[in-house]
Amino acid sequence: MASRIGELDRLVAGAGQESDTTVPDEVADERLGYYLGINNILGLIGGFGSAGLVAETELFHALRGGLAATREAMTVAGLRVPAMVDTFLTSPTLRCKANLLTRVHGMDELVGPVATQSVYVTIPNPLRS
Repeated sequence: MASRIGELDRLVAGAGQESDTTVPDEVADERLGYYLGINNILGLIGGFGSAGLVAETELFHALRGGLAATREAMTVAGLRVPAMVDTFLTSPTLRCKANLLTRVHGMDELVGPVATQSVYVTIPNPLRS
């Protein structure tokens, strides 16, 4: 995250300078939200639901409650609430990486600038529906 590069440099001098891994905060928030929230957490919910272990709606409700409680606790403690928490709680849509479109367009998420690594699409936010 661009806003944190000063802190990182104080901890590890020169970190990120040669690797070109610093991105604007909005991009970092979106990507973290995708990888942690959509790719992992919603992936687990989908897996549990499709296996018939528990209704996806119950898990969405539990996730929403957990995020709301976390947001409240962080706010009371005076901590910065990560943007992805607010996005999952309030946004009607989420940004999601389109793996097939990324390959069709000949892009590679491990090569080149962040803007040309992957195709992202907008999907309805299941925590809001």
